[in-house]
Amino acid sequence: MQRFFRGLRLSQKIVLPMFAVCLTVFMLGLVVLGNWFTDSLQQNFRQEIESFAERVYQDFQYEQQTLETEIELIANRDMLNEAVKQHDQSLLLQILLPLKSTLKLDWIKVIDTQGNVLVDLRNNSLSQAKFLDKVVTSTAIQGAHLVDLVDIEGEQQVLEVVTNGIKSSAGLLGGIIIGNLVDDTLLQKIAAGSSKHLIIHRDNRLFGTTLLIESKKVDWQFPAPNLSPTRITIDSKNYLAKTIIFSGVSQSLKATVLYPISLLEVEQRKLWKDLGLLFFLGSSIVAVIGFLIARTITRHLKAVTQIAQRVTQEYNFDLQAPVTTEDEVGILAISFNQLIQQVKRLLVEQHETNQKLESYSQTLEEKIEERTQAMRQKNIVLKETLQELRLTQSQLIQNEKMSSLGQLVAGIAHEINNPVNFIYGNLKYTDDYTQQLLSLLQLYQKHYPYPEPEIQNAKEEADIEYLTEDLPKMLTSMKVGASRIREIVLSLRIFSRLDEAEFKTADIHEGIDSTLLILQHRIKSQSARPRITVIKEYGDIPKIQCFAGQLNQVFMNILANGIDALEEAFEKGLCPEPIIRISSAQVNENIVVHITDNGTGIPEAIQSRLFDPFFTTKAVGKGTGMGLSISYQIVTEKHGGSLQCISSPGQGAEFIVTIPVR
Repeated sequence: MQRFFRGLRLSQKIVLPMFAVCLTVFMLGLVVLGNWFTDSLQQNFRQEIESFAERVYQDFQYEQQTLETEIELIANRDMLNEAVKQHDQSLLLQILLPLKSTLKLDWIKVIDTQGNVLVDLRNNSLSQAKFLDKVVTSTAIQGAHLVDLVDIEGEQQVLEVVTNGIKSSAGLLGGIIIGNLVDDTLLQKIAAGSSKHLIIHRDNRLFGTTLLIESKKVDWQFPAPNLSPTRITIDSKNYLAKTIIFSGVSQSLKATVLYPISLLEVEQRKLWKDLGLLFFLGSSIVAVIGFLIARTITRHLKAVTQIAQRVTQEYNFDLQAPVTTEDEVGILAISFNQLIQQVKRLLVEQHETNQKLESYSQTLEEKIEERTQAMRQKNIVLKETLQELRLTQSQLIQNEKMSSLGQLVAGIAHEINNPVNFIYGNLKYTDDYTQQLLSLLQLYQKHYPYPEPEIQNAKEEADIEYLTEDLPKMLTSMKVGASRIREIVLSLRIFSRLDEAEFKTADIHEGIDSTLLILQHRIKSQSARPRITVIKEYGDIPKIQCFAGQLNQVFMNILANGIDALEEAFEKGLCPEPIIRISSAQVNENIVVHITDNGTGIPEAIQSRLFDPFFTTKAVGKGTGMGLSISYQIVTEKHGGSLQCISSPGQGAEFIVTIPVR
């Protein structure tokens, strides 16, 4: 952020903070104002629905009062009294039919004091309906005045009814009941000219509504009558709802006023849109004012800046910045002019000093260059000498070690070879003599099956049958052991190659096999790991002229390092089945030997240093760092070949030995 701010122009640095502060304050003010207007809109909507609910209640009261007035007019007619007294139904029809049509009544019922129905007039939709009018009928028989609600059996309909007595000077003659349906038509009449909706219901039964719905069986959750307007959802549409109650003598009805919230949301969106336009207009005004202020402030600074740029670009220190004001900018211009003059004086003094220094420095540089060149030459000679000393030392140590080892191995092999040859050569005659003695013993047992008791006892103590069976096996085991000792001695002689120290023809495979035999004690299974599997894939290669003993040393170093890597990988659980694979082939005029293991591999960071003297990755005391370095010299310098390593961490390592065929 600081880096961005430093990259701005001065006018931008002045305008942007002021613009940000003004916009923040203006935006917060608009947000507060918008929330206040939004709350006001919601409050107005709630007040409007409260007022409409009160008006609906008054309209229902007016309908009730109208019914009460109409029943008073009908019940007090003399002709009606006379018709009821005489039980004249035709006269009653003549009187009531015109009144029913004129007053637009849905139901007129006249009964006498005995409960007999004299007239029951209904509109066509109610002609077959069964009214649940037991309460109002009993009230009308008694001549009481009553306002109540009557349900229709099996239908989602209800009537608002009024009862009154029919009386004469002689006493009570009967009663009359009139009523109108509380249905969609009545609700549409009440809600005419309004965007609100009405629903008449009771106990999840819907009697009338101004909404367009398919079924009147609903499970909507209407608010209680004593609650303020509440938000509800009907058919995935949101409404503000207010419930009022209309009570009769025996039962009551609930009317819920619905106000679509979509209208409120439209007003709110319009409000926020207007506030957004106001915010955009205010932001534009603030931006223009800020730009004018910044331009006024920076106009004089630009003049000073332009002079400064010309001074640095043209190196003209005779220029002066104009001083047009006495404020801080004017003081800055005066100070800048003084600074230009001081810099001019300093540059003149520096030029004179530089001329003096040039003459001194040139002589000094020549002397320093001579000394530096001499030191570089000495360093190069010392480095080369040190490298030669290290290589010579390593070669002398290794040659002495291998020479001593070869003499020791050759001496041991020679000392063991003579007695082993003596034993191996006499085993054949021993076997023949033993077979002859055993044959003679069998002939003796055949012709003298019952020898003297003393001979029989000696035979049993010696267990002749077991000796006869086990002695040939023992001689066979001695032959195998002697043969094995001869092979080991031969491998030691081949590995030491004291008789072939010169450049002579040798079999590469024979040298590898002798090396593997010497390392057999490390290859076989140990207490901490299984046996290392050695896979030999020898190709058909000719014998080559080489230093056989030194090549055996190369194979010994590579195989020993491979065994170390396999043991380390097995300890880490990375190599459950350790394997060393040795292959050979003739490629053009070269013999190529591949020695591969599936150990831990060698990281790329140290592969370039593998053949450096004294470099080792093993723990202290386990390696000198000379094995691969000497092997590299033997292969490259003594035989003119190459030694390469290909490895990836966790994928094992492969060493490639290439020897030219001579």
